[in-house]
Amino acid sequence: MINTGKIKKVVDILSKNYEINEWWERHTPFETLVSIILSQRTYWKNVRTATERFSERFCNIEDIAEASVEEIEEVIKPAGLYRMKAPRILNIARELIEKYDGKFDGILNLPYGKAKKELTSIGGIGPKTADVFLMAVKGEQVLPVDVHIFRIMKRLGIGDAKDDYESLRAKLESEIPPPERTRVHLVLIEFGRRICGARNPRCEECPIERYCEFQKN
Repeated sequence: MINTGKIKKVVDILSKNYEINEWWERHTPFETLVSIILSQRTYWKNVRTATERFSERFCNIEDIAEASVEEIEEVIKPAGLYRMKAPRILNIARELIEKYDGKFDGILNLPYGKAKKELTSIGGIGPKTADVFLMAVKGEQVLPVDVHIFRIMKRLGIGDAKDDYESLRAKLESEIPPPERTRVHLVLIEFGRRICGARNPRCEECPIERYCEFQKN
């Protein structure tokens, strides 16, 4: 059960400590999608490097679809887990050309639920990736939950072992008004990267330590 008001208090404190960076503004929709995939289980500076290399190497989605897995692996190698991520990127490019003429326009014109369903029907795109993409490219007022946010919410006692992606997202969205969700998503991720890490969290520097259950366990 949610501790009503706790999420809002935590978010208010963190918002004063971290600036948001809407990194997708300088990318095309497909580059944004690639960045989302590359960001999984790696450091953000490595994602930036890999995304820049990707943009320099591939001019359009047709270039990507015609590339080999090995070519994509070499380009995105700085982001890590490239042998897993490269086939996903290649498959998405090919399916997008086959089903949607290589464009996201038809998907982005759909209501949120239908757009998410279409995106997740493409091999390599899961619910979180679809939500981040729709938030960034379409401006959908959703609050995607990545590994940082999962970890933070569990330590705060807001999320628990029973929560999956959709249930925790629903908890957060029930407390955070739609216009604030993008900002909250970005602020929580920044906090997770800087302070509330998976290993050796910097609890002595944490501005929300008094709300945390992690140290009590």
